[in-house]
Amino acid sequence: MTVTPATKQPSKQHLTMKFLLLLGCYFSLHIILRVLISDSLDFDEAEQALLGQWLQAGYTEQPPLYTWIQYSLFSLFGKTVFSVSLLKNILLFLTYVFVFLTGREILKDTRAAILATCSLLLIPQIGWESQRDMTHTTLAVCAASAALWQSLRLVKKQDLINYCIFGLFLSIGILGKANFALFMATLFLTLSTFSIGRKVIFSPKILVSILIMVALTGTYFLWMFDNQDIVFSATHKFKRTIESYQMQGILSLFTKSFLFLTPTWLICLLIFPAGFGRNQNQETNFHHQFIKRYLLTLFFILLATVLIFKVSYVKDRWLQPLLFAAPIYFFSRLEPARISPKQFKVFLGVISVAAIAVYLAFTIRVAGASYTHRFCRMNYPFAEMAKDLRQTGFSNGLIISDHRLLAGNMRFQFPGSTAIIPGYKFETRANAQGFSSAAVLWRADRSPAIPAELATFLTKTYNIVPGNYPVSYLEHRYKYGRTETVTLAVMRFPLWRVPEK
Repeated sequence: MTVTPATKQPSKQHLTMKFLLLLGCYFSLHIILRVLISDSLDFDEAEQALLGQWLQAGYTEQPPLYTWIQYSLFSLFGKTVFSVSLLKNILLFLTYVFVFLTGREILKDTRAAILATCSLLLIPQIGWESQRDMTHTTLAVCAASAALWQSLRLVKKQDLINYCIFGLFLSIGILGKANFALFMATLFLTLSTFSIGRKVIFSPKILVSILIMVALTGTYFLWMFDNQDIVFSATHKFKRTIESYQMQGILSLFTKSFLFLTPTWLICLLIFPAGFGRNQNQETNFHHQFIKRYLLTLFFILLATVLIFKVSYVKDRWLQPLLFAAPIYFFSRLEPARISPKQFKVFLGVISVAAIAVYLAFTIRVAGASYTHRFCRMNYPFAEMAKDLRQTGFSNGLIISDHRLLAGNMRFQFPGSTAIIPGYKFETRANAQGFSSAAVLWRADRSPAIPAELATFLTKTYNIVPGNYPVSYLEHRYKYGRTETVTLAVMRFPLWRVPEK
């Protein structure tokens, strides 16, 4: 008796639902772990606590969408670690879902799509760093995976709804992170190499996608034009050099790309060695050619970017919205029917070990810091220090710091207050709150006296002489520490002399 396709379909649906359920459980457990491990925020989390005080067109050198979403979650669930972790893990879950959908579209096999999706856990920048402390990059990867999937849907059906969704996903990426532009260039150039892709790009309906992008991103681009000093404040990150930048940049690109995909390639080599030889999959359809050309186009665009902009140092996280699709290409080289049940189970076993290792590493990083002698930002005892600050009489007012970590965390500890840092023009909003007192904080173990830049900001903005006000020191043991302590310096001053702007 032959098995008809109709009887096979429920099995695929069952496998898909089971996989998505396990993904949901994995990221839900990460939310629980994050809430339980510490009530202090890491650097990027604290930045969102700082920026998420207001809803405005732009904030820093990074696009604003992540903060807009975080602001909404703060409104719904309160200014808590749960709100911060919820957003990150929803985005990571959606990234895996979109990669799975893309993989299923290209590979035409549910098992192969699951293997390609699970491979993301073996990419340290995605499996570990995104959980450790990332925000805008996480959103950009999610948008890129969604846009890649949607572009394949457009190839199949060029209707108005698909163009609207395409425009939405591209807008999310643009408002997520600047290097999403490299993904867009790669995607459109790849599509342009196919006749069916050119039909997608040059269809009159693409104007709908463009109009949606203009409508959703226009306000931000206007803000960028008016705040170019803030937008271009991070150009030093490219570490441009004058001499021999070509060799340094190209070497950095190759090295970082190799390390980005390590240990993924090594584990795939051990379990699926055929994927590194001659292409097993003789089916040369559009989808297999598409993912191959995507990676080739990406390579040339990255090379051109390094040479044109004289980039001498490439960071791993810059590659996340670009190389996330590499596992799909690898599994496109394998014939799905020749992936044995044993290989499938062994690979998923490795993935399970990797998932457990991420949980353990996250826990040990914080709870075991005293034994590893490496305290992270989540070990800072902000709740205890806030209690000491309240004892000085400060309960509601303006919090000023030279560091986003301190400002964001103390904003969580004093919900009725407003926190600002120099350089982002937040003081005009803070002045409108009508606070009567301010608390200035900085790391005392790095600078017992108030840092010069912070002192200059206070003198210029609030017309005070910082040396005229006493400094208190708040010293507490690190969270999960034994004897190790950290010290913050606090200087308080009244706000009645704040000049009118």
